Amino acid sequence: MRYAILDMRYLICSAAICSLRSWLPQILTCKHKGVFLLLFLALSCTCVRAQSLDSLKAELRRENPELRALQLDYEAAMKIGGQLDQLPDLEIGGGVFILPVETRTGPQQFRVGATQMLPWPGKLAAMAGVADARARPLLEKVAARQLLLIFQLEKAYFSLAGLEARREVLEESLALYTSLDRLALSRVEAGKGSSVDVYRIQLQRQQVERELAEFRHLAQQEMVIINELLNRPADTQVVALLDVEDRVAETLDFAPDLANDDPDLSNHPGLRIYKVQQEANRAAIELTKLDQRPDFGVGVDYIATGRRDDADPLRNGRDVILPRAMVTIPLSKGKFSAKRQEEEVRILALDARRESSENEFRAEIRRALNAIDNAANELYYLREQSQVIDATISIARSEFTNGKRAFDELLRLENQLIGYRTKTVLAQTIILTQRAVIDRYLINQ
Repeated sequence: MRYAILDMRYLICSAAICSLRSWLPQILTCKHKGVFLLLFLALSCTCVRAQSLDSLKAELRRENPELRALQLDYEAAMKIGGQLDQLPDLEIGGGVFILPVETRTGPQQFRVGATQMLPWPGKLAAMAGVADARARPLLEKVAARQLLLIFQLEKAYFSLAGLEARREVLEESLALYTSLDRLALSRVEAGKGSSVDVYRIQLQRQQVERELAEFRHLAQQEMVIINELLNRPADTQVVALLDVEDRVAETLDFAPDLANDDPDLSNHPGLRIYKVQQEANRAAIELTKLDQRPDFGVGVDYIATGRRDDADPLRNGRDVILPRAMVTIPLSKGKFSAKRQEEEVRILALDARRESSENEFRAEIRRALNAIDNAANELYYLREQSQVIDATISIARSEFTNGKRAFDELLRLENQLIGYRTKTVLAQTIILTQRAVIDRYLINQ
């Protein structure tokens, strides 16, 4: 719920900027125009629109250059089949008789011929089918890569949300230390406390401020990852819009059922790709059978013949037209047998790789479920402890005010509560990150 408030902040901030812009001419005539300009710049720089995870996923699918490149690779590979499903080029040749061959009707002067090879029926279509079959795994590669990039996006997004929640805890602890500081000062002024307690609180505040600066740095690192995935400038500000409590509760309801099931992973592109590759190998085996068939060829030659001067035979100087027919017979059968065996062994290797990948996927899911279960137990423990320590701190504050409890013990309890709240956020972040691991492998589950 706290993250949903950010979107409302954005709307309010945008309205303020629009209003300020409409009054800008009057403001510039004011003697305090410098102050107003600084205010305007501050509002313009600090208003960052929060984005939901679903909107970022959609943007990644549209804008990620790696996915576009893989998609274009697939489209290019699908064009190969159209190049193969064509007859071989027509061969045209010619020659001149330097020493003419004398025939009964006259000397042959030059020769022109054309030849067209005709593969066995169905061979060209089979060659195109093999090319298309070898291109289809690229589409599965696109889908598998997209799932990995979405997982990286979710991981960075959940980490960013966790850092924001931890930052809120630390900012609330600053308010807590401020109240403790006032309480310690009142005790010092009343002569019942030591100024050392005030200095210790100041040290705690400085430590918290240093941790806040570190969180801002870590948040920028996660934003760089998100912006790289979305093909945006690295310094683009990202604010996580996420209801952590609801998503964690949904995951904790989902995980026990999955732990007792044997999920079907056959629809995952990382496994489908092996089946598609096997289809390409089988298509290559069918093409090998057609390669063993003879290829045919047809042609025609035209031979120009000169007239005889020493005689005048019947049809003197008549040209020659010579139709031709050819056949190519593969005599070596060993290479076709070796090719078929090669493809069959590759099919068996792909079966082994698919089994290995499926085992790896199931192990990843099991590790994620174990991590979720451990984080859920930690979460339950921390919530119980926080409730107890909340009640303890209320009593300790009252007793410290009345001089019945040492400041050290009160400060220790306050720090312990802050530690519990920080660990709660870390446990929630672990649950969400491990859910992202599971979602990477469960397609349409």
